[in-house]
Amino acid sequence: MSHHSDENAIYTSTDSFWEVGNYKRTTKRIEDGNRLCDDLMKLVSERAEIEKMYAKSLKEWAKKWNNIIEKGPEYGTTEAAWKGVLMEAEQRCDLHMRVKENLINEVHSNVKQWQRDNYHKSMMGQLKEKKDIEDMFKKAQKPWSKLFEKVNKSRADYHNACKSERSAQNQERNAGGDSSLSPDQRLQLVKKLQDRVSKAKEEVSRGREKYDVCLNEISEYNPKYIEEMTHVFEKAQEAESKRLIFFKDMLFATHKCLNISNDPSLPRIYEEFNHTVANADYEKDLKWWSNNHGVNMPMNWPSFEEYSEEFRDISSKGKRGGQIPEGITLLNQRTVGDDLPEYTPDLHRISKKAPKGAVSGGGDVTLTSVKGPSNHTSATSKSENNRHSAISDPQESQDASNPFDEEEDPHSQNNGVSGDDDEWDYSDRMVDPNKPGVPVRALYDYEGVEADELSFKVGEVFEKLEDEDEQGWCTGRKDGRIGLYPANYVEFA
Repeated sequence: MSHHSDENAIYTSTDSFWEVGNYKRTTKRIEDGNRLCDDLMKLVSERAEIEKMYAKSLKEWAKKWNNIIEKGPEYGTTEAAWKGVLMEAEQRCDLHMRVKENLINEVHSNVKQWQRDNYHKSMMGQLKEKKDIEDMFKKAQKPWSKLFEKVNKSRADYHNACKSERSAQNQERNAGGDSSLSPDQRLQLVKKLQDRVSKAKEEVSRGREKYDVCLNEISEYNPKYIEEMTHVFEKAQEAESKRLIFFKDMLFATHKCLNISNDPSLPRIYEEFNHTVANADYEKDLKWWSNNHGVNMPMNWPSFEEYSEEFRDISSKGKRGGQIPEGITLLNQRTVGDDLPEYTPDLHRISKKAPKGAVSGGGDVTLTSVKGPSNHTSATSKSENNRHSAISDPQESQDASNPFDEEEDPHSQNNGVSGDDDEWDYSDRMVDPNKPGVPVRALYDYEGVEADELSFKVGEVFEKLEDEDEQGWCTGRKDGRIGLYPANYVEFA
């Protein structure tokens, strides 16, 4: 019986580093190191962005609540304690912005620079460091790879020869027991098969010898192969060790940036916070309230006042009850009699440029010269009946010229002043916003001077809510807004 391996015996790969091409996992690690630099930079930049957004949220929150607290009912040292919470947020905002800056400057920038220094891409996009190590591995493995191919070929040849020998022996055994052949035929067939078995044994012997030679050759070369591959592998390990050490340093730097417990400003933030809250003194707050809004406030108690006759101040803004501008001079005062002149429309024409306080009337008209910022001239009528007559005819008002172009009373050379002593104040007038109004149309353009006046253009239609008062002003509603307007500037629509 020949000496050969079992037919089921095959070469089993161990997926070892030493096998052909398995060094590529080591060279791929170089490429992975470059990608890990990108990943670490992305990780750090995203965390820095989180710190930035957190700081921004703290700042916006502090600003929002600062406005709420300042407009709210809290007061005194307790209000300051509320704001202490906001001060902590603003200081934490600054702290987290520093964390963000440190992450970018001390970690992200260093990783980016280290990547540039240690990984260089060729024109084809391949890393030079990876290609260099790969070429060295190929050079060290090439001789051994050729020997390994010879071993694999001789092993295959040997196994095929063994298989052929086994087949020939089976055929020889079966031919000897074949009863379908004559004895002479059977004898000739057996002899022929015996020659085939003999040749197969020779092939097995030669294959075994060649297989043994190849194994000896590769075995002799293994030490040198191991040495050269180890040398290249150590170079790859050295480069990887630099990356691992650097990454460790960068992770420590990240820890330092994020560990705000070591920041000297952090204890101060909460010391100030604690001090601010501790300063809240309810007794001081209650005393302040009592002095400013309570029983400790000063009071001008009523006392007897002797009557003294004096002229009241006259203002062109009498309807508001506002302050009289500096420079108002009372030029003249005279008594107005009951002998009113006959009403004529010419006396009541109103200029399109008439000031809001100018209302014409029959008879004597008295003027107040206002030497203030507005330089307006206001006029009041002696007769309420005549004043209503002045606006009863809208057509005449539209075509009117300045009423003060008419001939003045010779007794009123200095534009005298007359009228009631009462000052009209409409600031407290309350009008139901849902009250139905009467449509009116503007005869002239009017631009509101005060905040409670309406503005309109010629031809615009709006609603009148209340009738004209003694000062010649009506209350109306335009575009949902309620305000005052001169009665002689409109007509019924």
